Amino acid sequence: MKSITSTFGPLPLGFLLPGLVAILATLEPQAEEKLVFRSVAERSLEKHFVQHSSMDMVEMKVTLDGPEGPQEPEIELPKLKIVDDETIEFTDETLAAGEGRPKKLKRTFDSIENSVTFESEGSEDEEGGSETTKNVTGLTGKSVLFTWNDEEEAFEAAWPEGESGDDDLLEDLVEDADFRGWLPQGAVSEGDTWKIPGAEFNNLQEPSGPMGYRAEGEEEARDDSESDELRDNIEGEIEATFKGTRDEGGVQVGVIAFEAKLSSKSQREVENDEGPAGESTTESAMDLQGEILWDLAGGHFRALKCDSDFKFTSAQKRTLEFDQGTLTITERRGFEGKKTYRFTCAPKK
Repeated sequence: MKSITSTFGPLPLGFLLPGLVAILATLEPQAEEKLVFRSVAERSLEKHFVQHSSMDMVEMKVTLDGPEGPQEPEIELPKLKIVDDETIEFTDETLAAGEGRPKKLKRTFDSIENSVTFESEGSEDEEGGSETTKNVTGLTGKSVLFTWNDEEEAFEAAWPEGESGDDDLLEDLVEDADFRGWLPQGAVSEGDTWKIPGAEFNNLQEPSGPMGYRAEGEEEARDDSESDELRDNIEGEIEATFKGTRDEGGVQVGVIAFEAKLSSKSQREVENDEGPAGESTTESAMDLQGEILWDLAGGHFRALKCDSDFKFTSAQKRTLEFDQGTLTITERRGFEGKKTYRFTCAPKK
């Protein structure tokens, strides 16, 4: 065996080979993958979206600002927990394929379940308890057609011929429930990173858009103006990293890890029964980490999981006028919690 000389004498070449191989391996170009969405005519994909959140009240404060200056009366912080559960299942059937997106897609909402539970512990003056509100929507069991408009460069939502429903439910629906906006622009190698606009968080938070929920037994949908502003005002970016490929249940998938710190704010005027209108301010902050598994052959997401820590504050401010002057009352409540997202997608059998 040949050897080379060092300050410690001759070294066998075989002694250096493992290190040389490792170095050369890093110099070899890594395999690239193109993560693309494939629109396939007559294909049906079954999609399941499960979300669960739980948050606790961590702050409650009232400020009275009158002629004698601001005052903050002491208030016992109630032990309040709010739990939100949602499961949405729908089937997407591509009626006409397009480049990178469908031209026409039929979405059938097979099942939509949503509930909010308020849990409180008792105090000296009040009893604790638990109360659950079930929310329903007119989309359950309905189908919606999404048709691409070249001039508007957007999808138009409509009821299929022979079907009808509440047209208001169509206004804010979103066709993209495939996370197409989360994909890199070109081919990527393991370790490559890219930025995703923070507004794409809305597709995670509300797959297919707002469902137009109303409390069970109620005729009108709940006021969603606050949520509209929170959707529109998201700040921050999502950073994605390609983690390579792996076999997942016999399917070769590309792995996209993502993380983000996002925030949003809503500020609006609120009418009061008596006196001038008040002001409502809501702020939210999200710290999330997750992973998307992308079906390389099928060209669609196969699974998504995400865990999020979040903070939520709400403040209501109103001003009352008296002969002695004005009194401004500000009520502030703060919550902290965790939320999980578990989504799956697979061809309909």
